[in-house]
Amino acid sequence: MTDSVIEKIKDTFEGILRDRKKLIKILSVMLILVVAAVLRIHDSSRADITIESAETADKTDAEEEVYEDAQIIFVDIGGAVVNPGVYQVTKDTRLYEVIDMAGGLKEDADMDSVNRASFVEDCQKIIIPVKGSSENSGDDVSAVSSSPGITPEGLVNINTATLDELKTLNGIGDVIAERIIEYRSSNAFKSKEDVMSVNGIGKAVYEKIKDNITC
Repeated sequence: MTDSVIEKIKDTFEGILRDRKKLIKILSVMLILVVAAVLRIHDSSRADITIESAETADKTDAEEEVYEDAQIIFVDIGGAVVNPGVYQVTKDTRLYEVIDMAGGLKEDADMDSVNRASFVEDCQKIIIPVKGSSENSGDDVSAVSSSPGITPEGLVNINTATLDELKTLNGIGDVIAERIIEYRSSNAFKSKEDVMSVNGIGKAVYEKIKDNITC
């Protein structure tokens, strides 16, 4: 019986080989199926890569947008607040929010000259005045300086000072002052020493101005 089956299979293959048209059709169908399978796998892989790339791009754009919308800045608050110190906030923070972060106001805080709705700025020094402090103690305690470039202590804020305010510093003229303003437009000063990154301000110039600047 086995020999009979083998003979039938052999006869079938020999018949196929003799019939070239049938053989060509079979081979063509097999080739089409193989090509279709390969193309399907390729398209599926390319779609996965495209989706992943789009998701990555969207995630990157979203992260950049979040960073831009919530840029971190630092402010220093003192005077008549419970917990004076340096606080990390976002660029759209208002003064009343910083006061809350500092534990709120003391009972003797004088808020008549302070605008709690104003926005704070990076490296800003804020002093909440005490009632009667200017009359009784003679201390130079005041609210936020009327000029964001000059602190209540008379220091020049290199992040916010105007051209003329920067020129009040020893050794800083028009050219260097303009370079400071140009530099900080894209690189905020995080410390006083960073001012030496400005072309034309070396260690010698820094030594002359370090006690008169802040950021």
